Amino acid sequence: MNLKSKLPPRLRQFVEIDGKLPKLLLLPFALVTIGFFILIKPVVTIQVFKVWERFGHLVANTDVMRLKTLHHNKSHKKKLITIFYNPERRPSNKYMNSLWRQNVPTVSGHWGWLLNDISTHFKLMNSSNSSTDIDFDGLYTKNFPLLKFNDEDIKSGQNFVDKFCPSGKFVCLSVRDAAYLSTRSNHDWSYHNFRDSNIDSFVSASETLADMGYTVFRMGAVVEKPLNSVNPYVIDYATNGMRSEFLDIYLGAHCTFCVSNSSGFDAVPRIFKRPLLICDEAVQVEYSHLALQTIHYPKIIREVSTGDQLGLQEIIDRRVARAYQSATLYSAQVRIQDLNSEELVEAVTEMAQRVEGTFVETPEQKEMQAKLNHILRTHPKLQPSPNYYPIRAQFASCFLSRYPNFLQ
Repeated sequence: MNLKSKLPPRLRQFVEIDGKLPKLLLLPFALVTIGFFILIKPVVTIQVFKVWERFGHLVANTDVMRLKTLHHNKSHKKKLITIFYNPERRPSNKYMNSLWRQNVPTVSGHWGWLLNDISTHFKLMNSSNSSTDIDFDGLYTKNFPLLKFNDEDIKSGQNFVDKFCPSGKFVCLSVRDAAYLSTRSNHDWSYHNFRDSNIDSFVSASETLADMGYTVFRMGAVVEKPLNSVNPYVIDYATNGMRSEFLDIYLGAHCTFCVSNSSGFDAVPRIFKRPLLICDEAVQVEYSHLALQTIHYPKIIREVSTGDQLGLQEIIDRRVARAYQSATLYSAQVRIQDLNSEELVEAVTEMAQRVEGTFVETPEQKEMQAKLNHILRTHPKLQPSPNYYPIRAQFASCFLSRYPNFLQ
């Protein structure tokens, strides 16, 4: 008889996990610790938050929880303490991991696993393994970045920037493709390949920024192919041997602005409050970005049979405004059209002008922005109640002018 099969599911899972002996030895102490947390709850609430390992979630979800804890303690008398459980089995960026460990209460290893696993099964604890990267309360606009670089790292990072950026201005370009996720697990991620973009389409936009005085660093830990440009100020940092996990974070934290088609990397400029352009993004209504003061220029959604562009109302009605799987698009009989080089040049030019304070929006564009904002804030198929998901972003004015049918 297999005795393990007779155990309750939770206990069987516990026994099967590697490191079962250390966990068994630590279990009584963990139970006492959780009991102590519950005992002192009338005075102070202690919760255990599990840090997600994928890069964007490691950065953004952790920071949102940090901000929510800070906000709670500013607005409530009873203190909230969040303990961050970091599994650290396969960290997507070790330098980012180290920054979190230095700046928030962190547990890891068998002890962290026990505190997290036990606390999530006690109703008296606030702990949960679910989290969000949506800034519901506008906390990024109310708080300064938490994470700081030490003097040695600042010197090293600035020396790197000075070497390649004579103007002191630089842009981080992050373009998602299928390469990175394939290295993180054996899972088949092809169901959302429509969210990827072709780096070749971004060459002209990168060279346009270089002509405007910016150095462009193409970011990425693992990418499908290089960014080919002869312009010395368009640097394929992802493939030319310069890349390090430290510089990934330093560059994202200090860039003049970031251009991304919605990848994990754009969480870095986000938490360091750097301006962010989300362009060539397939998901039309992505609340984690729309809740921030970002600029958007999405991919175009077209009817398969006619090739006609779909307006926002039709996109909503066909339930593809927040589509993350290709099957959803197939069922709705729509296809995604990537932005071309000309559109990307428009997008980055407007973004640079906005950052530099030289962009002038026409009265017609202001009217379109107001109409779009109203739809996004109040449409019953997008919002459970008006403004439930806050909208602080704008769509690029050049997008609204080029595609006025989007609002029809």
